[in-house]
This record gives sequence, C-alpha cells and structure tokens, in this order.
Amino acid sequence: MSTEPQAVQVDRAPATPDETAFMRRALELAVQGRGWTSPNPMSGAVIVKDGQVVGEGFHPQVGQPHAEIFALDAAGAQAEGATLYVTIEPCTHFGRTPPCVDRLIEAGIRRVVIASEDANPLTAGRGIKALKAAGLTVEVGLEREAARNLNEVFFKYITTKRPFVSIRTAMSLDGKIATTAGESRYIAGGEAQAQLQELRATYDAVLVGVTTVLQDDPDIVCTLPRARNPLRIVIDSLARTPLTCKLLSKAGTGLLRPNTIVVVTKHAPEERIRALQAVGAEILVCPEVGHAMEAHVDLNKLMQILGRREITSVLIEGGGNLNAAALQAGIVDKLYCTIAPMIIGGQATLTPVEGIGVTFVEEALPLYRMRSRPLGDDLLIEAYLHDA
Repeated sequence: MSTEPQAVQVDRAPATPDETAFMRRALELAVQGRGWTSPNPMSGAVIVKDGQVVGEGFHPQVGQPHAEIFALDAAGAQAEGATLYVTIEPCTHFGRTPPCVDRLIEAGIRRVVIASEDANPLTAGRGIKALKAAGLTVEVGLEREAARNLNEVFFKYITTKRPFVSIRTAMSLDGKIATTAGESRYIAGGEAQAQLQELRATYDAVLVGVTTVLQDDPDIVCTLPRARNPLRIVIDSLARTPLTCKLLSKAGTGLLRPNTIVVVTKHAPEERIRALQAVGAEILVCPEVGHAMEAHVDLNKLMQILGRREITSVLIEGGGNLNAAALQAGIVDKLYCTIAPMIIGGQATLTPVEGIGVTFVEEALPLYRMRSRPLGDDLLIEAYLHDA
C-alpha cells in the first residue's frame, strides 16, 4: 500500500530565500517534539507579518495542542493578516485536540504555506480545502521532501496501521557483530552508542530476540536526559526469558504502556507464562509460523497487533537470526548499520543477518536511498528497503 498522501494541486510561485528560511525554521521547531508526539506527526509552525516572525510553536506531546495553536497564542493580535508557515496540513477534525483550521480562520490568518499534505484520511486535503473556502491563500509543497522525511514514521503508520520498522546493527569492517567469545559490547564507539540512545528516544518500541536476552542481558533504557524510554518487546516463542533479566528487573518509564512485553506462541509453557507475569512482564500470545515446537512468532501478525495499539515505530536491536526473520517477513523499512574500523574474523563468528541466505546475487534484497556519515571513528550507513 502506498504511503503517499493524496496531493492537492495548489499553484505556488518559486519560494524566496526568506520563505524557505521560515519553513526551515518550522522544521527545526518540529524536531523538538521528536519521540513524544506518537501517534501524531511532529509539526512546527511560524507566523510572519511584514517580514518579521511574530509567533512560533511546535507540537510537544500527544494530547497537547498542535504547532499552529502555540504559534497563534504567541502571535496574539498580530496573527491577523499574517502568513503561517507550517510543516504539515492543519487538521479539520476533533481528535485529542480541537481542529486547528478553525482557529486559523478565527485569528484572521491571511495566507498559509504548507510543506506537506497530511495522509490521515480524516484530514488529507480537507484542511487545505477548508482554508481556501474561507478565503485564505494556500500554497503547498515548500520543503515537502524534508517534511515527509521528518515524519516518515507517521506517513507509514497512518496509511497502513502498521509500525515503521528499522533494524539497527553495529559490525566490524569484515561484517562481524561479535567475537569468537561472543563479545559485542565494544564494537561500536562512543558516538555510535550516543546515536543509539537518540534512536531509542525516538522509537515507540525496541524489539529483541530471546537469544539476545540470554546472551547479553540488555536493559534497553534511554539514558538521554528528559527522554522517554521505549516499550521493550522480546520475541520469545517458548517463554525462556529469565525472570531476573534486566528487562524485568530494571524499570523503564514507558509512556502510558507496560514496560516489557514478552511475545510467545501457544506452545509456551503455562508455568513460565505465569512466572513472567508475576515479575511484571506483559505476555502477548501471537500467531505463529512453522510447525509444532519449531514454530516461531509470526512477525507480520505481530506488527498488525502493535499497530492496533498505536505503536507507530519499532527499532529492532536483535541478532542475525531475528534480523533475517524480519527481513524475510518483509516488515523492515529502514536500516541503520554502524561499521567499525576493525577486523574480527572467524568462520563461525556472528554476522548481522543470518538465516539461510540467498542462492543467487539477483535474489538479494536491494537497498535504496543509501547515505553515510561518520560517527567518530565509525561509519554510519542508513538505507531503505523500499524505493519510495
């Protein structure tokens, strides 16, 4: 299913440098809500009158007013006759907050410049049409690509009701994620570890396999100040998660959700399920793929379940087998791969993607829109599994 919103054709003249600067400021403001707005999009707004900024705002958290409202409150009476630059189409429906379009009209905004149309069926195109019907000048498309990249999670989720899924991994230059002794902690450097914390602060949930829990005993908490800890999810078909593991003994601060979910199949022993529940785990029994005791959690079904719970994004921090299963299931949207300047070697040492692999090169999964940047001595590569 396409995640592209239905574009509303609106003519606009080429942007002036000042207009571009105002919209880029709105995008900068929007980023301040990263990690807190789910399932809403991040949004930023700038109100300009006579070439001067008279009001700014961003959407700080789900349940709080949208960016336009904060900007209008800051502008006060100066909003009359002004231009609004906003990163996403203003809403027209009552959700957790009242419609923004009505406030814009009441405030006397004369012109609205929108970076991207909304993809929410409750809003898509309606905000633009309502503003034009009220006599406002509306222009769409300034910095559209940047606005859509900013809210790639939202656009995937709102059109498919499935979370945006990314894999994060760190490996040596020769493609190893652990030594022959199983040590993996120090492959990525300090800057890469800091980037991982930023990802944890951004994604709704972090997903690991039970093998990672058994071998590494991760806590999966975000150490950034004033950041939200992600929901922690363990794929554990037979409920083997240790009762004393850090995921259960080290509390997170999951926003309005349980801290740790252990996903099992119907083959998990009842006594193990009860024991995990007794120490605070939520148990989610998920449909399976495979047969009998060799069955595994159906990751596609799991994504559907998580989507119904308004979990809009999932970061996989698993080993090679979980990564392979996720890629094979077709649930992955994006990859974050940190490459460290070291050689580990070893025929049996672990790699980022295990599984059975492919027979021919033409069967390999292609990657798109790949970009790279240094993280200290390491190299971060970001890529997508879809060419759109």
